[in-house]
Amino acid sequence: MKYWTTKLLIFFLFVLLVISAYNYFNKPFLKNSIQIANEKATPTPNPSKTPRKDLNTREKITQLLAVSLDINDLEKNSSESAAILSFIKDNDPGFVIYFGEKISTTSAAIATKTIYETLDENDYIPLIAVDHEGGSVQRLNGEGFTKLDSWQKIVSTYSSVQQKAVFNQSARELRSIGVSIVFAPVVDLASNSAVLKTRASDDLDKTFTATGNFIYSFSQNGIMSVVKHFPGIGSISKDPHNAVSTISLSKEDTEIFSKVLDKFNNIGVMTTHVRLENKLAGKVCSLSEECLAKFAEFYPKVLLFTDDLTMKSARVQEGTSEEKDVSQIAIEAIEAGNNVLVLGKNVNAALLEKTVYALEREYKDSESFRKKVDNSVTKILELKK
Repeated sequence: MKYWTTKLLIFFLFVLLVISAYNYFNKPFLKNSIQIANEKATPTPNPSKTPRKDLNTREKITQLLAVSLDINDLEKNSSESAAILSFIKDNDPGFVIYFGEKISTTSAAIATKTIYETLDENDYIPLIAVDHEGGSVQRLNGEGFTKLDSWQKIVSTYSSVQQKAVFNQSARELRSIGVSIVFAPVVDLASNSAVLKTRASDDLDKTFTATGNFIYSFSQNGIMSVVKHFPGIGSISKDPHNAVSTISLSKEDTEIFSKVLDKFNNIGVMTTHVRLENKLAGKVCSLSEECLAKFAEFYPKVLLFTDDLTMKSARVQEGTSEEKDVSQIAIEAIEAGNNVLVLGKNVNAALLEKTVYALEREYKDSESFRKKVDNSVTKILELKK
């Protein structure tokens, strides 16, 4: 009896969610869909009939933000979650990232409905994103969600048939509660470093096969994959949340990204905060225009997401103990060529406001910065048609 009651509640919440989202769930995530060489692509969605407003400077800036919301805090009606919801209501960010522990489908559906209810019909609805690698990095893994094995295990022990089956099941679950973007899969190739542990495989060919199965399965369910972590951090020696690493890239580290993007050329890529030995003038790749320049040249449809800008690996300055302010890092990330700024769960509403203000000021003062913001806004809004 309890089982059917839970099922009924989920169904009821889903119906409400669909209504509040203005039929958004019926549209896949890309106007042109995933482009897959020698494979049938996903159907092209119908454009939204909802009228859209012209964006002012602030609204353009906030479309570039991926704001974090802790669902556990939301369930507790905490002041932190209330402040984040208020920011979402007032600023209509481009993306909202879900965090939390043991989140059920019911809780996630309520969170999505709550977000959508804060918006006006002319707003561009935030796309819901979530970390979904499997294993230790799967935010939505409570009741109603399939708990995925670690990426390393899936790559090394699952057949293609098994991979597609579990990916499709997981994608359907996420889509049912409004998720449009997953930060996964991990295409970093593990080396002797123990930092990524079971989050990465050391086999390029098997990783490529599993990655293709993942991207295609999720795209068929209207969810865009964001592969990570460019330029490849399988050899890092320190946790990037706590320190920055300097690495020497191997040919395979970047080859896997090229192979994936040659096949799927309009997905997302997460850029990460790592220094390259004797390159980039000491900057981390995510904040270096030199490191990211090839994307605009060879993969112009790819959407670049930063890794969490609050990580210490992004904040540290070479040769000094001083740390950069998040708002300054955000400016550097846009200048480097990133399209979406990922702001982790430790970023409160006050810091969001400070960051938006700094980005607005830079937009008004710098023509080159304006062009990069405008280009990113165009790409992001294409996802929302």
